[in-house]
Amino acid sequence: MLLLFIALTTGVVLQVKGQVMSTPISDDFTISLESQLSLLKFKEAQANNLLTYREALDAQLKEIKLAIYHTENLLRSASHFQHNLIFEFKVLRHIYKDWPQYFKLLKKELGTAEISLSQELLTRQPTSVDFTESLRAIYRLQTVYNLDSSDMAEGILDGFDYNVQKWGIDECLVLGLMYQYLKNYDLSEYWLKLALHQYEEHPNRDVLKIKLWKYHNLLEFLMEANKGLGRYVAAKEFANELISIFPNQMYAIKQLAKLEYLQANPLNLTETKKDYQVQKAICSKPYPKKVSVNLICRYVNWTPFLKLAPLKLEELAINPSLVIIPDFVGEKDMEILKNVARPKLKRNEHLSWNCSCKISTLSSSSHNIVGKINHQITDIIGFPRNGNQVLEVINYGIAGNYNPHDTLRSPSNSIANALIYLSNAEKGGEIVFPSVEVKIKPQKGTLLVWVNPKESIFYHQCPLLKGNMWLANKMLN
Repeated sequence: MLLLFIALTTGVVLQVKGQVMSTPISDDFTISLESQLSLLKFKEAQANNLLTYREALDAQLKEIKLAIYHTENLLRSASHFQHNLIFEFKVLRHIYKDWPQYFKLLKKELGTAEISLSQELLTRQPTSVDFTESLRAIYRLQTVYNLDSSDMAEGILDGFDYNVQKWGIDECLVLGLMYQYLKNYDLSEYWLKLALHQYEEHPNRDVLKIKLWKYHNLLEFLMEANKGLGRYVAAKEFANELISIFPNQMYAIKQLAKLEYLQANPLNLTETKKDYQVQKAICSKPYPKKVSVNLICRYVNWTPFLKLAPLKLEELAINPSLVIIPDFVGEKDMEILKNVARPKLKRNEHLSWNCSCKISTLSSSSHNIVGKINHQITDIIGFPRNGNQVLEVINYGIAGNYNPHDTLRSPSNSIANALIYLSNAEKGGEIVFPSVEVKIKPQKGTLLVWVNPKESIFYHQCPLLKGNMWLANKMLN
């Protein structure tokens, strides 16, 4: 019953890890915030479309009210009907002339253009894949960062109120169903209670009548959540309330009998295996800044260009070698690079459950800016220019991260890796090197380089919590 309700209300059946069960058609609204920008345009178009449709309805209603007014006036006059040629002619004229106009008024097709536009916008809406991925992203973020459900519903992330529109009953209900499907009954009950509270506090419940779900659905799901938690007394309370609404509903009657049995013969409940625990351990751990006499900070000027404009280099670790160079790329070059990458952003064909981003693979020959940045990277590191000419530009989505291998292993046979942060991240998105206990926060324009001769360095990117993050990645060989 739960899966059926999820399918009806969301169009998907959840599968948090691995591929979704439906055909993987997606506009990538979840995995790239750049893709999401078009959603705002669609939303504005639909809002204007509905406004135009309402104006057409208002005009139609105005004409109908006038027709009613004239007809009722004539009916009131009929109560004093006397064989009077003036009134008789008025009635005859009214029926002969006005009634055909009323018929045309009732037959008038309203909102043809608006219906057509709405139908077109439906083809651009998020797919079941997009929606499933968004649920997976919320699940990841709440798990990794221990986000409080009520704070999330209020628009508060990590203690900061972002002053955005709050989540309503629909969002809380869907998340409660997701966690129930995953057998995470604690969070399921929490989200469902939030949904119930918002329903009970709603100032005008008539506006909720259009929803697919009803009040009794909330009671059913809360009963299931409490049953999963072994709280059989609380589950029975919801079952009894259901029966008070629908005395002959067999589902509630059978569940009540089952709960009576479970209360007398409680099960030994086992804790459900939780996902993202490795990521949670890595990303939630504090990594204090290291102070060592062996680590140095210096200016580099070993190329003709650097002699004119030396760059600051800071060592974060020696073995393996890990360095950052702030202000490596200027604002203008970063914007040019992002503009070149935007039309070529694509979903990774081998996208795992641990990656949420779109990648634009650019070669030095594709644009001057790519060649320029490629050469700057190889020059400052000391690699030959005739090596790898590919630069990956990555844009992240909800809970965005790029960890192609769940084993946290560096994804290539490259000798070294270079990352350029093309934007800041308000929260999340850090890269962690667990073996040397270094955690690096995205800082726009900064180059991060680590030597990786035998694929020995393990690193992990934490999911993005807030911001539109861009990054350029280059593998050196």
